[in-house]
Amino acid sequence: MRGSDTPNQQDTRTRPGGPEGPGKPGRARRWWPVALKAGLGVGLTAALLAWALPRAVGASWSEIGSTVAAVRPWQLGVLAALWLLGLAVHTLALSAALPGLSHRRSFLLNITGSFVSNLLPLGGAAGTVANYSMARRWGFGRVEFARWALVTNVWDTLVKLALPAVAVGWLAAAAHGSDTLRAVALVSALGLALTAALVVALFRSDRLARGLGRTAGRAARRLRRPVEPSDWGAGAVEMRRDTAGLVATGWFRLTVGKLAYAAMQAVLLWTCLEVVGLSVHPAIVFAAYAVQNVLTLLVLTPGAAGFVEVGMAGVLVAMGAPAAGAAAAILLYRGFVFLMEIPVGGALLASWLAVSRTDRRAR
Repeated sequence: MRGSDTPNQQDTRTRPGGPEGPGKPGRARRWWPVALKAGLGVGLTAALLAWALPRAVGASWSEIGSTVAAVRPWQLGVLAALWLLGLAVHTLALSAALPGLSHRRSFLLNITGSFVSNLLPLGGAAGTVANYSMARRWGFGRVEFARWALVTNVWDTLVKLALPAVAVGWLAAAAHGSDTLRAVALVSALGLALTAALVVALFRSDRLARGLGRTAGRAARRLRRPVEPSDWGAGAVEMRRDTAGLVATGWFRLTVGKLAYAAMQAVLLWTCLEVVGLSVHPAIVFAAYAVQNVLTLLVLTPGAAGFVEVGMAGVLVAMGAPAAGAAAAILLYRGFVFLMEIPVGGALLASWLAVSRTDRRAR
């Protein structure tokens, strides 16, 4: 009972070094694994870029750096405009997955979620938590948000797995060939078939949804969560039916939004190559972009950084692009689609938090 607490027990809870104080070891214990993961992710990324990228393309860092330094400010402005346009187009898919979500708020969810997830290995979960906090403030419920996260991630994965097959077909039509890309396309096609089969089964089967819900409930109970697996099973069935209805009405906007976003990113990559002075066949550019999308499924580093740059530059060089220019263009491209989302997303998140606090005080 709270009334029977001794003074020492109360002091443990309230003093600065206790679990609720500002200097608390409990908070330190919660944060040091996150800091460690972030440090390891950044360290591995730096090692891959510093050591592996020059060796993968066959160019020194001085050659790559001088190529990047030659890019003019107005060219960077064009690249930034293309990057922002791609994010704006993406809101078509994001808003379709959550009826009532505006394009402006879709943009905010996207960029702030990327800010969080781009900082950590396996950071997607942390980004989703940040997005959920924002969605709740806008009046969306837990089930609506879970459905949004599920549908957008499923569509994103399906598009990423489909792109290599398109890239290989385009390369073949353009009289270019690559055994590596064929292997990537084969693996991606198998992954696409399995993912599509699972998605169709999940969206059509109450039995499968109920089983997955109960399994998740039992796992939560093992983690000492006070849940009833049968309730989670019933909730999963209801969510499956709602999700199937959403997909039936919104699949077109979802697909167009995701494909348009992919097209804008490919255009951004092509423009990065142009500004460093390289004229590369669009089929080769798209192949490098398709490789990026498969590599981003790796989660050993934040956003698969390091692996993506080495893989994309390696594809371009293997297909005849000059080494220093290819590496410089990839660094420019990733500087926008990955690195730039951190300061921009962080600034927008901080602004949103400040406005939210002001609104709460006003009430």
